[in-house]
Amino acid sequence: MIYLPDEFPEDDSIYDKKYAAIDLETTGLSFRNDRIVEIGIVVWKKGEKVKEFATLVNPEHPISKNSYRIHGIDENMVKDSPTFKEIAPKVFSILNGTIILGYNIFAADLSFLNKELRDAGQKPIFNPIIDTYLVSRKCFPGLKSRSLRSVAESVGIKVTSTHRALEDARLTMKIWLKMLEKFKALGIATFGELKELGYLNGRIKRKAREILELAKETGFVRIVYQSPYSGRTERVIEPISIRGSKIDAYCYLREDFRTFELSRIVEIKGVG
Repeated sequence: MIYLPDEFPEDDSIYDKKYAAIDLETTGLSFRNDRIVEIGIVVWKKGEKVKEFATLVNPEHPISKNSYRIHGIDENMVKDSPTFKEIAPKVFSILNGTIILGYNIFAADLSFLNKELRDAGQKPIFNPIIDTYLVSRKCFPGLKSRSLRSVAESVGIKVTSTHRALEDARLTMKIWLKMLEKFKALGIATFGELKELGYLNGRIKRKAREILELAKETGFVRIVYQSPYSGRTERVIEPISIRGSKIDAYCYLREDFRTFELSRIVEIKGVG
């Protein structure tokens, strides 16, 4: 998906913005129960690298065997690393004012990141967000595989390893830079032109956009939710991310994080 806030100036140049590619490794697949064990961020502006940040993170939580098989990070490796709460101010500062890039970022990474930021006392990130996986389908059509490695190799990027946060963030940024090269060759200059030509297809649904815009103002949204289990209830939530037709949020009624189906949200209101 693509998230460009309502106030985002679509006539701005795509070549002048500050972009931050981000990747996470986690203890498991559940944003509610699992934690971040590694974060990598790469920041570029006007064709030059501005900053790289990467660290292992002590999740204070067991790392599942399946996750270890993917990223190779075990509990002994992270035991002396900072907790996310300790690095949260720096992460927020680095991402502030950037357009965030992520490869399939709305699948899980954004929910993990914003939950950790919230738990650390920081505001969730509601920056403009571009899913480079989605853009790659239009920009580099015909590929048999859409894995990060496959897309990178298809455009001539050398891949030494994957499934570690900094290396995957670097690959995400390199793919975006290849995309910018292609856009420049096609004479595309602005985000509005990218939108008109279909490169930014997959923008989040109207209801999801309304929720995020309200969350940006105060952090809270009041919804009426038609639950298949408890019927119609009114809830105050703190949204943290959109995942397809779902929204992840902290729910004050249940005093826990929950995932809500957008189709079951029957009313949306501001709070305060």
